[in-house]
Amino acid sequence: MTEPMEQPGTGASPELLAAMEANLFEAYAHLGRALGGEFHQRDGLLFFFSGRPVFFGNGVIRCQLAEQEADEQIAALCAEARRRQVPLTWLLAPSSRPGDLEQRLQAQGCRLDEEVPGMAIDLGQPVPSAAPPVPEDLVVEEVGEARAMETWLQVLCDGFGFPEPIRAVFFDLYQRYGFLPGQQVRYLLGFWHGEPVGTALLTFGGDLAGLYGVATLPQARRRGVGTAMTLAAMRTAEQLGYRRATLQATPMGLNVYRRLGWQEYCLFKTYVLA
Repeated sequence: MTEPMEQPGTGASPELLAAMEANLFEAYAHLGRALGGEFHQRDGLLFFFSGRPVFFGNGVIRCQLAEQEADEQIAALCAEARRRQVPLTWLLAPSSRPGDLEQRLQAQGCRLDEEVPGMAIDLGQPVPSAAPPVPEDLVVEEVGEARAMETWLQVLCDGFGFPEPIRAVFFDLYQRYGFLPGQQVRYLLGFWHGEPVGTALLTFGGDLAGLYGVATLPQARRRGVGTAMTLAAMRTAEQLGYRRATLQATPMGLNVYRRLGWQEYCLFKTYVLA
């Protein structure tokens, strides 16, 4: 069997890397279940199909294939996505196998969509002096009722600039399920001068708190809103008893996270068959 894909790192233990992966996998699986996805687990693969025509609607969450079987398994899944006429997303993590998985995916027509550093932090530490300032009058609340959830979704979509098909999927989920907090997820909404301007999302898995969905409305950027939402999520996770947190940093947020004390330990990549 080939070795896992080479990943840059700064001395993370195998246990921490496994926990970071588990958190991301659980977050994606949680979304897949909400989408009504059909889940399958076989031969080192965990994947789902929801039939939704958006990039996150059908995905390979875990891929740990033996070298001699990889091409056949990859080709079969890509063929199934084409038969269903839906895009297929592959998550690539430090444990993904075989080692040349990226080349094999490219041979099937998949393209690299995103490459982001996986980061983690020990919670409970003082905020570093190098941390960016935050607005003193920003108020962060945990979402707990339907109207606030709808506002949270609107800010998330506007903050990330999601196109209409993606917005439609999220608001459909909201109409179906309410999309309200549970044991696996918490939603945070930030208000500045009384207006909603920022979001954050916590997902729990791998004994870590995972920070996702940190978004700021365009008109409120460069004022420390993202920093404030991140700190609020970290405090919430600590209050819930978590000692560590993890995230995947976008280019826009990377320097903010570094200044808050987050450390980079690996790379997560996303390949998409459109």
